[in-house]
Amino acid sequence: MTDRLSFGPTSTVFVNELSQENLEGIVSPPDSGPGGTRQEPAELFLLESSKAPRPQLTEFLRRNTSIELLNLSESTDPFSSMVELDHQKIRGSIILLEYETSSDYEGIVDRFLAEGVSNAELCVLFTTKSSKLYRAIKGKRMIKIIAASSLISVPDELPDGEMQIPDKELGLVAAVLSDFLDNSKNSGASFVFDSITELIRGERWEQVYSGIKQLIDLLTVPNATALFLANINTMEPRFLGALHGAFALQLRLDHEGLKAVKVPAH
Repeated sequence: MTDRLSFGPTSTVFVNELSQENLEGIVSPPDSGPGGTRQEPAELFLLESSKAPRPQLTEFLRRNTSIELLNLSESTDPFSSMVELDHQKIRGSIILLEYETSSDYEGIVDRFLAEGVSNAELCVLFTTKSSKLYRAIKGKRMIKIIAASSLISVPDELPDGEMQIPDKELGLVAAVLSDFLDNSKNSGASFVFDSITELIRGERWEQVYSGIKQLIDLLTVPNATALFLANINTMEPRFLGALHGAFALQLRLDHEGLKAVKVPAH
């Protein structure tokens, strides 16, 4: 389990087994104990899947919002296995996903984020309020959403944890991304960049491409995996061609399904 779970800096880890009866209440945080250590203790709860009816578990997580779910009974590679890879092979990769407008790219992104969650990684979606993907992912547990909007002028965080930022502000996107990277050094992180032309200001595609290159430079660290989305029906061919040269791992989703177009040699 250590390859899927990292507690980061902590003084003590308490391990407890939950029964179905325990799912009825609210869990109190562990006592830090004597000594006044600066690092807070962590607590790991074990629950057998057969003893956790999904509706009851969902209600338990709703009441205990500080508890994160790591389901060891689920596949850890729901995304990467679609192109005959595994999570360790794509971990640390920066991926270009080209898709057709009519394709189910929301389902592919959902699998990518689910893979990050199942491997105990921080999962973040950069998107816009008007995106289909925003509506598809909104409300899913353990997914942090950064939504760009032309209706706001300063960053703001909603009660559910969603962060709203002004659109077309590359500096702000980069600053938020840097914070996430700093906070996930011990656990790893998975990022999705949707509606990229709404996140980066540019009158010409070359300016947007330059912004993408800056984000790629930030993401070039071993513990970060990123997925950039490109709609082949709406993106200028020269822009798409330039992107092909920037990504070592490229996937394509069309009427034939998802396939790997370019995979780096290991």
